[in-house]
Amino acid sequence: MSSDFSALAERFLQTRDGLPDAIAKALREAVFSGMFAPNERLNQDVIAQHFGVSRVPVREALAKLVSEGLAVQRLNKGIRVAPLNKDDFLDIMEFRALLEPQALRLSAPFLKERDYEEAEAILDRVRATEIVPEAASLHWNFHNRLYIHAKRPRLIAQIESLQLAISRYFLPIWRTVGLSEEWDDSHRDIVTALRNGDADEAVRLTSDQIQHAMHRMLDQLPEQGSEAAAD
Repeated sequence: MSSDFSALAERFLQTRDGLPDAIAKALREAVFSGMFAPNERLNQDVIAQHFGVSRVPVREALAKLVSEGLAVQRLNKGIRVAPLNKDDFLDIMEFRALLEPQALRLSAPFLKERDYEEAEAILDRVRATEIVPEAASLHWNFHNRLYIHAKRPRLIAQIESLQLAISRYFLPIWRTVGLSEEWDDSHRDIVTALRNGDADEAVRLTSDQIQHAMHRMLDQLPEQGSEAAAD
């Protein structure tokens, strides 16, 4: 592991998060940034050395990544970064396409002007930041702000897990080409539809966004991620 990961570890140790959460966040960012490649082994002892901690919080952090689909546990091969492939991508995106429109449909009747203003303020912050992981986090915050009144905690938790899993597919593209020109307008159109009391249109726009992103990404992904990796 590089000195870049040591710097990342030091940055997250300075947060107020508990050790397992801080380590998990650092590992997520390392995966999202490509610091850890698909199929690369996540060695508990080496990670613990970088953080200056025992293996216990590292083991807990790695378990979080496995539960989120960002890492996989292979028999006799330890825990590795999950491979990237079309099947996994489609699985995540199709699940999003089922859950997120439903969350918005449930939440829409209870949204108020304050919610719309906060959602638009988040969009302003996305455009203002040049830090890609922060922009991605704000992007999910925008959508989840509109799902806030769905009153389905299990549904929202599943959506947030899917958003984490899909970030490792989107972030490299956002780093390379940035957000699309129509990105801002397409998100503000959702808020406008909700303000106008047209929940069906807002749901349709949300579904269309997911479908558009899915088809735009498919050709850039390998059919299957190789599971071969050196220890």
